[in-house]
Amino acid sequence: MELNVFDSVESSVLRPERDIPYVFVGRLQELERLDNHFNVISERKQGSSGIFLIYGIPGIGKTQLIEKFARDKENSGEALWLRLHTEDLTDSRVLTMLQSALRLRRSHFRWTDVEISVLGLKTNIALDQQYEDLTTGLDQLVHSKHKQPIIVTVDEIQQLEQSQSAILRKLHAGRPGLPIMIVCAGLQNAPDVLQHNGLSRLGDRIELELLDLIACEEAILQMLEVWGCVVNDRAKNNTEPNVKALARSSQGFPCHLQSHLSALKAVVRDKRESFGANEDWIHVDEIAKQKRNEYYAGRIEALGFPNAGIVMHRIAKLLRERKRAKLKTVSSADVIKILNAVEQDGMVDIDKGAALRRMIKSGNLKVEDYSFYTIPIPSFQEHLLAITDPYSEDG
Repeated sequence: MELNVFDSVESSVLRPERDIPYVFVGRLQELERLDNHFNVISERKQGSSGIFLIYGIPGIGKTQLIEKFARDKENSGEALWLRLHTEDLTDSRVLTMLQSALRLRRSHFRWTDVEISVLGLKTNIALDQQYEDLTTGLDQLVHSKHKQPIIVTVDEIQQLEQSQSAILRKLHAGRPGLPIMIVCAGLQNAPDVLQHNGLSRLGDRIELELLDLIACEEAILQMLEVWGCVVNDRAKNNTEPNVKALARSSQGFPCHLQSHLSALKAVVRDKRESFGANEDWIHVDEIAKQKRNEYYAGRIEALGFPNAGIVMHRIAKLLRERKRAKLKTVSSADVIKILNAVEQDGMVDIDKGAALRRMIKSGNLKVEDYSFYTIPIPSFQEHLLAITDPYSEDG
């Protein structure tokens, strides 16, 4: 069984944004594209629904984006949201989740006999139809007087297995008169996984990039207001430059933004009405940097091969040298050469192919083009450059 990229490290280290409720900002263009796709799907009377894929490195905000979109559509009454992970992709599990979604809709619509049947509350449905046949359940739902388009979100799609892809194909095919929009979130290899499983007919795809810094500033100001932070007159002049500095420190990486907000929350709660002096913002920055360093240390540890930190350090150094030469990437050959050198210097055995795959899957390396990579977050590259290399003459 393949080890999950982050199995060896506590999730609280690698996902510090879980410290507080996720603050959603930015992504307006991405939401607009999702909305346009939804409108197209909603108007279709029959045929394939298509699959919309959101993919990128860990911590970039994929899950938050697809859930924000689906939740807004559900809250506005435009769609029924079916929230799944790859492990839910069985006939019986999807029907159970559909049952839960319909129950949540109970307060908004009067149930019809068809919907009650899909819920499994009537005895005239055979057991195999009730719990095992998704196609039958969807066909029954087509006849509901109050049917809506269904938005199906599937997280961690890079873990999709062949048996699970059959369920996606059923949903992808759609049902006449029942529009279904599938929105998947996954890591950088997600497009290849869908293609491998015969699901390459994507309606659209978006690779998420770093957030705009203005959006990060908006999130910080928004949370200061939520926490009832009243900045006194003397400190008001400090607020704007310090908010901008904290946003820059996040570097537009949503995972960092959340940990920075967590640090800000801790200091605001401690200082209460007196928050706002320069030393308060310095304290926030210190906590944020500590959380960021813990996150990066966890990313390196999670790679799980000998001297992973030294390998990443040397990749960061090579990228810095390439930048001076107006180049931006390293190649697979460059990485394998570094792995060979570190293996020889440290007198250890490294499975080079597996190591490269793990660096990519974990998001330590970002795929810019076929077999060419960068380190996706500038502060991560700075962290790696600061690592001491015991096998190098210049340290």
